[in-house]
Amino acid sequence: MDRRSYNQYCGLARSLDLVGERWTLLIVRNLLLGPLRYSELLRGLPGITTNLLAKRLKEMEALQLIERVRATAGDDRHAYRLTALGAALEPALHALASWGWRWMKEPKKGELRSVEWLLVTLRRRYRGGETLRAELVVDDVPYHMLLTKKTAQIGRGGVASPDIRVRGAGLAAMRLFVEPLPHGRLPSGIEIEGPRDALRTLTSAFATSEPASFIDL
Repeated sequence: MDRRSYNQYCGLARSLDLVGERWTLLIVRNLLLGPLRYSELLRGLPGITTNLLAKRLKEMEALQLIERVRATAGDDRHAYRLTALGAALEPALHALASWGWRWMKEPKKGELRSVEWLLVTLRRRYRGGETLRAELVVDDVPYHMLLTKKTAQIGRGGVASPDIRVRGAGLAAMRLFVEPLPHGRLPSGIEIEGPRDALRTLTSAFATSEPASFIDL
């Protein structure tokens, strides 16, 4: 593949040679929660053109960062998912996101916010020490949140027999993880199936370091 290079014998320069093109790392971010079809990637990256997305996906396949898989069983359409090599970029994305907060102010008019980007953020904020099977359903889209003593598995798709199922619209669901739970009642716009104590366990399992208005990666 004909790619520009910094021509420097340096790990950072080599990384930028491979993943430093515009949109590449945001595609990785959007795939961290699980595979997505082309149309879903396009919808989740407002501002990218269809031609540029196709180009970036082709480049990332050639670099073995992503691979094509069947969208669902019995479905001839395909989706893109991260390979082990692509998924290994996750710590770098978290480090860049944390560093970038130094320049974050109030969201500008028109800036997109997404519960999926918040869920990616939560993967790095897990405090540890809990055991819980939770399903978060946001705008009718299910996500699994499987907490063990040391890890938090968070991704697209539900979970069988969860300890708690939480339902809510986008902003209401996001506020669960950036604002303290009110005592004695559920937050507005939130419904749960399961014990209320499990909701408190879930929402307090993640460290918060950004103001609630900064719900973003």
